[in-house]
Amino acid sequence: MRIAGSGCCLIDSIYMNSSYEEEGFRNVMSITKGDGGLIEGGLVFSEDIEVFANRPYKDILRELTKARKPDVENLGGPAVVALVHAAQILQQEQVAVTFYGAVGKDDQANHVHEAIAKTPLKGELKIVPDKRTATTDVFDDPTQRNGKGERSFINTVGAAGEYGPQDIPADFYEADIVLLGGTALVPRLHDGLLTVLKKAKDKGCITVVGTVYDFRNEKRAPHERWPLGGQESYTHIDLLVTDEEEALCLSGATEILDAAKILIGYGVSALIITRGALDILVYSKGTIISKCDLTSLPVSRYMDDLMAQDPSIRKDTTGCGDNFVGGVLVALAKHLVKKEKSLVNMRDICAYGASSGGLTCTYHGGTYYEEKPGEKAALLQPVVSAYLEAVGEV
Repeated sequence: MRIAGSGCCLIDSIYMNSSYEEEGFRNVMSITKGDGGLIEGGLVFSEDIEVFANRPYKDILRELTKARKPDVENLGGPAVVALVHAAQILQQEQVAVTFYGAVGKDDQANHVHEAIAKTPLKGELKIVPDKRTATTDVFDDPTQRNGKGERSFINTVGAAGEYGPQDIPADFYEADIVLLGGTALVPRLHDGLLTVLKKAKDKGCITVVGTVYDFRNEKRAPHERWPLGGQESYTHIDLLVTDEEEALCLSGATEILDAAKILIGYGVSALIITRGALDILVYSKGTIISKCDLTSLPVSRYMDDLMAQDPSIRKDTTGCGDNFVGGVLVALAKHLVKKEKSLVNMRDICAYGASSGGLTCTYHGGTYYEEKPGEKAALLQPVVSAYLEAVGEV
């Protein structure tokens, strides 16, 4: 069995114990939607924050970090992080997982290659010699959201801006499951999503799309709903995974239940909307995932309880959403490997998704580097088991 994915891959530079209350942060915080300022919990582009602050980005970064080096540099990006997680958890099932994307020809590209080499993931990377490898500076403020923490991101697109549907090779479409993750940070691929999704469905692939904050389209038209490669794209998505804010922006709705109904009306086969610490909204019309009317399932309480008992194991929330998507891929693949005639159910998908996201809070960055094969799967299993026991049958 094969999983293939494309979308966002970059190097995260994580600055722990930032404070959004400090003057440097207050000076660059967004005032109006789409103005290019820093967004709590959201992402902006370095080119746009330069215009907003009327200063070079290197000077802005120096002020925000007080000229300190990152606490952690890690492989990041909604697609590659999800795929690394899937590759690690699925090693015993002999599932091959491959990421397709682009890097520059620089030190950051070397970091990407080295990081992927430490995992079971295979990387098929286009080299763009005259562009920087995509990077994201991550500012983690642990005091936000009542002590749960919040992250804000400044992204430099770089080589990812040169990757589009025409760069995806034929063997991508030979996979059983394909992921398109965080494509809003890969502009050409994002605008051409319909082409990729339609071809994937024509080849019989299960299609999963995970979204990310689309600052580019928000800036272009602040009061319009975000496009996802055109509305027809939704009809070729077997499972759409998005968070509450992104669902509202994709649908143009102001209430989350209305947003879910609009996205369902666009034609997605199944939908998951994560809401931070709140319950997850889920739906499936019963094609790939067993039929499930629009309802909610809980997040994982297991990791919250562990971290409450021992606060020292709490690290940061970077990559929680990306690993949630990785967990979704795991649940789909595990079911397909069994070759059962029944459809996978939404409870199992959310068990792996929510548990994978929760586990991410116990290590820095989105990517976990194993000392030995099966290490992360062993850490994840009790979290999944606790979720299934708590939720019961649905």
